[in-house]
Amino acid sequence: MPMEERGSELNFEYDGKMIKCQFLEVAKGYETVVIFVEIPGGEHAGFSVKKGDRIVAKGEIAKAIREAGIQGIEMAVPPPADSNALIMVRVTVPFESVRKRLMEVLFKEIKSRGLV
Repeated sequence: MPMEERGSELNFEYDGKMIKCQFLEVAKGYETVVIFVEIPGGEHAGFSVKKGDRIVAKGEIAKAIREAGIQGIEMAVPPPADSNALIMVRVTVPFESVRKRLMEVLFKEIKSRGLV
């Protein structure tokens, strides 16, 4: 996975899609990260994303991440409603240590819902 880190952003490719992570808050003991995923033909509207005739609540994606029980992810919620991001997480470990597992769970969920 080639990646590029620029200040409070991390950009990389996963499963052929571009991923952009914005670090909203980096504090002692945790990081809050908003994650954007390239979804060709996807339209974001509030707390949902639509692709073709499929509409997926971003909260359902967050729920799948919470249920995966990834060690180090303290919180997974929909991103702000005015954002084209897919998910917002708070991690209590360096993001890099949960990135691979988080992407596996995230992509399994969005594939099963027909977004990619």
